[in-house]
Amino acid sequence: MKPIAITSITSLVLASCALGPDPTSPNGPTPNKVRGDVSPGAVSLGDKSWRELFTDPTLRALIDRALKNNPDLIAATYRIEQARALAGATRASWFPRLDGKASANTSYMSENLNGIKLADRDSESYDLTALLSWELDLWGGIRRSNQAARARLLESEHRQNAVKTSLIADVANAYIDLENLDERLAISKRTAESRKASLDLVVARRDGGISSNLEVGQAEALLGEAQIAIPITEKAIAAKENEIRALLGEFPGSIARSGTLDGLDTSLSVTAGLPSSLLERRPDIAAANQAFQAATAEIGVAQALRLPSLSLTGSGGFASADLTTLLEGGSGNFIVGPRLSGPIFDAGRAKFGVKAAQARAGEALASYEKASKQAFREAADAIDAHRKAGEIIQTRSRLVESLKQVSVVAKDRFEGGASDYLEVLDAERSLFNGELQYADDRRDRLKAVVLAYRALGGGWK
Repeated sequence: MKPIAITSITSLVLASCALGPDPTSPNGPTPNKVRGDVSPGAVSLGDKSWRELFTDPTLRALIDRALKNNPDLIAATYRIEQARALAGATRASWFPRLDGKASANTSYMSENLNGIKLADRDSESYDLTALLSWELDLWGGIRRSNQAARARLLESEHRQNAVKTSLIADVANAYIDLENLDERLAISKRTAESRKASLDLVVARRDGGISSNLEVGQAEALLGEAQIAIPITEKAIAAKENEIRALLGEFPGSIARSGTLDGLDTSLSVTAGLPSSLLERRPDIAAANQAFQAATAEIGVAQALRLPSLSLTGSGGFASADLTTLLEGGSGNFIVGPRLSGPIFDAGRAKFGVKAAQARAGEALASYEKASKQAFREAADAIDAHRKAGEIIQTRSRLVESLKQVSVVAKDRFEGGASDYLEVLDAERSLFNGELQYADDRRDRLKAVVLAYRALGGGWK
């Protein structure tokens, strides 16, 4: 037994040196700040919880329902369970494996076998045996396997957070779109009512011999434009409600809402914070980091497969020709010893396995670098979109007020006989389109906040 103990101790000492590179986070260059961020040292918008950002109670309730029932998020949770189970199975490789077997046999031999007469042609045998197998981590392959499995588990958790971040942003964006469609519908209905009154006026003027059929036709065209926008918008509202229901993991149906587009705080300051915190906060980057670490650890696993493996194997138990004496001391037996096995010729299979593992690690590193650069791009785009949306709203607001004044003047001139209905036609169309666009601009500013929140890694905490 002494040589076996010495061999085992030596193997455990050698196991402290694992083959392959140690899995660590990529260490690449990062910019000093996110482009467009006027306060790079300030607290990032991404550090806010989604409940702090979204204050509308209806939107909060929708997000809560989505987080409970969305099928993509549920699937991501099951992927975590899969990864956790695989990590547990891999961790079991550190420990010995003990199996057992029991057998009972009866044999009846031929008395003419080899021409020898047997005194007793009947025989019985009974066996109760335990089997031991323990692979020693001679080259660190088991350690690397556990490191890879652990990294895959963390990757699945970060992937779930990424799904959660996207889900919250998608629900918020869809709700903003729905509020925007409600406002567009209200504008269309209000405009249709106003144009119906204008049509009645033009018809009355025609009947009085003041206006012509041309002007009546123009007024009817204006009314038709507003009226046709109503069912078009109602159709879009129904589709958007069904989209939200799908995000909630529910069947199609209506969606309750409260307030207007101003229900979200449009005065939020969008700041990115420190570049390093962006990389830490984005769950997709964290997942890419863990994927790279897992692929790096798997290089060591592949390298260990090229070398001999050392296992401690043994069996022991009881064997007897009589069941009544099976458990007596004289029936005991055992065998134990080391087993060394390894490849002699595999036509380069293990060597190419190492190269494949190295290539997978290189691919994972490239994916991480791509995700990192994409994160800075999305954050910069979101900051710029939020700032420019504010500028557009200010300009559009002044424009709409001017168009309202033009519309009033055009109507007064028409009613006073100073101009034909063409001026009213142009003014009304410009005002209608301007009001719709102003609603869209306010929607875009709100969605820019959501875009920035998602780009800066917010939503999963």
